[in-house]
Parts: sequence; C-alpha cells; structure tokens
Amino acid sequence: MRISTSQIYSQVSGSVGNSLNDYMDAINRNSSQKDINAPSDDPAGMAKVVNLRSYDSALEHYYENSKLAGEYLGSADGLLLEASTTMTSVLEKIEQASTGTYSDVQQQSISEELQSYQDSLLAVANSKLGSDYLFSGESTDTSPYEYVPGVTVTGDSPAKSDFTEITGELEDPIIVQFTSDGTIGTDAVSYTYSLDGGNSWTTGTMDGTATPPDTTMELGDVSVEMNSGTSVTAWNDDEDSGSSFVVRNSVAYKGADDAMSIDISESTDLDITTAGSDIFGGVDADTGDVYGDPNLFESISDAIAYAWIGDENGVSTTLDTVTEGNINLTNEMADVGVREEKADFTKTSLNYTRERVSEAISSEEDADSTALTIELSKTQYIYQAVLSSTSDVIGMSILDYL
Repeated sequence: MRISTSQIYSQVSGSVGNSLNDYMDAINRNSSQKDINAPSDDPAGMAKVVNLRSYDSALEHYYENSKLAGEYLGSADGLLLEASTTMTSVLEKIEQASTGTYSDVQQQSISEELQSYQDSLLAVANSKLGSDYLFSGESTDTSPYEYVPGVTVTGDSPAKSDFTEITGELEDPIIVQFTSDGTIGTDAVSYTYSLDGGNSWTTGTMDGTATPPDTTMELGDVSVEMNSGTSVTAWNDDEDSGSSFVVRNSVAYKGADDAMSIDISESTDLDITTAGSDIFGGVDADTGDVYGDPNLFESISDAIAYAWIGDENGVSTTLDTVTEGNINLTNEMADVGVREEKADFTKTSLNYTRERVSEAISSEEDADSTALTIELSKTQYIYQAVLSSTSDVIGMSILDYL
C-alpha cells in the first residue's frame, strides 16, 4: 500500500494536536489544581459540584444572618445589663425616699437623681447598632423613645382619664393645686401652680362660663387640656386632701410593636430587635395611652413626681410597680440572652456544615497535586517527543531512501 505525503502530514499533524491538547489540559489542571475545570471534563461530577455550591450559597446566607443576629442581640444584652445596673440605683433611691426621714429639699434632690437615672435608661432604650435602633421593633430607622409631658395625680382627683392633652416642654416637674370647688367646663375653676418645686406660685382660672367654655390650664410653657364635666375640689394643706397633680416627663414610645426578624435556617426565624414597649413600657406616642403594667418608665416618672413634692407615701406606692418593671426588664434580658445563644449555636452549626460541604466539593473537583505534577511531566515529554519525531518525518525526502 502506498502512503502519500499528505497522509503522512495529516497523521503527524493529528499526533501533534492530540499531544498538545493533553499537554495544555495538564497545564490547566496543574494551574487550577482541579480535575474539573469545565463541564466536559466530568459532566456528572460538575453537576454534583453545582448542586453543592448552590447548597453552600444557601448556608452562607443563613450563616451571615446568624452572625448578624448575634451582633444585634449581643449588643442588646450588654445594654440591658447596663440598664439593670442603673435600676439597682433607682430602687435604692425610691426606698430612701419612702422612709419619711428626708426633708422636702432632700426629697427634691432624690427626685432629680431619679430623673438622671431615667435619662440613662432612655439612652439605653434609644441605643443603635450602626444605623439601626435595637429597641424600636421592626422600625429600626425610628428613634423609639422621647420625652413628652405626662401627669401624676397626687390628690383625690382628677383621674388620669380626665386629661385629654398635655403639650409643651418642661425642665422640672410642675406642681398644680386647685383652689376652688367646681366642674370644669361649667364653673369658673381657679388653680395655682409652681414651676420651682413649691418655692413660688402662680394663679390661674379656667372659666367654664365663657363661650366656648375654657377647659385649658396654662402652666408656663405647658398647656393642660381637661375633659369638660370633670369635678374638682379645693386643695387643703392641713388635711392633704383635694384635687392636685404634678406635670412631669413621660416617655413616649414611637417604635413598632413587632420585632424585626430574619431567617437563620430554612424553617427558623429569629427576632433580632425588641419592641421597647415590652421592656420599658412608657406611653403610646400615637394615642397617648399608657402601656399596661409592668411599666418601668411610667412607674419611675410617678416616683419622680411624688419625690418632687416630698410625698413619701406616694413614693412608697411606686416601689412595687418599679420592682415589677425591673423584674420584667430582667426577664426580657434573659429572653434576649436565649436568642443570642440560639444565634451563636446556629452560626457554629452552619459553619461546621459549610466545612463539610467544602470538603465534598473539594473531593469532587480538586486534584492530587503530586499526580498532576507527574501527569504534566508525562504529557510534556510526550509532546516534545512527538514534535521531535514530527520534525524528523517532515524533514525526510526521497534522497533519504537512495
């Protein structure tokens, strides 16, 4: 059989191409240290790797969420511990003010100290992590608390429900006493108030006989609107009876009632923020309604008011409610701690699972470096040998056969 020159060239070219492909493939695998660099290398293996990477991507999402949850809850836990320490001082001051052994001046000093402690608690309640508020529920971009005027009834009347609106700003509590009997909105009812703790007094009148009836008390920079039809009696210093109240700061909650939650597994969500009203109470900023007991902020506000007027019996009535609020704070802190532990445990478990998935991917697509080095040397030797043989064959002519 005669073999033509074109057949020789074709065969030689094919050998060079095959050996070069094998050599380049070995170079690529040696560079990437992987057996699978393209689906054509191992279709079944590549499909398995793709599925494993998709699973690892989902695990990474849950891992990052667990990590984030741990950061949020860890910060909240530390802040609530700070609040708990502050509450120890609050309870000590309320107990002191309940003993009846302090003068009115000393009682007002205690009231000011209690206000400073409430300022500290407010700072905790308004704490942020990055740009997110921790105690504003799911409204993480809203500062949860602010001071607004509120009232503590220190006499026989009126009731808290008789106050419809209190507006303005105040530095110190305002003491208010009625100086005449009557019905608001019907009679001309007189009152007196003090902006400096009882050192000086200013008088005023709500003229219920006017058209329209006057039902608003002007107390310096603060206005108090009362319900028409509210009955009041003149305050009697000798008997400590009659209608009186103290305007003091309340703490209004502007956050959401529900916490912000994120998924830390396919079937598990975790609350990473807390509704401040569940911990600190206060009043609803939208409605002005006081949150139910235990209400830490409102109880402390009442204690501040009673101490301001030197009423040790009134202060003593707040001791139980403040204690209940502190117990609730401790319980909520424990709940945050449980959620933090859950986030940390989940993060650890996910990290371990991701390591196993990474090993599975590696075992499927990663190559043996020693075997790759040998394969590279082998294919290089074959390629060079083919090139050498090809050079010899191509260089032959009919003269080599003569």
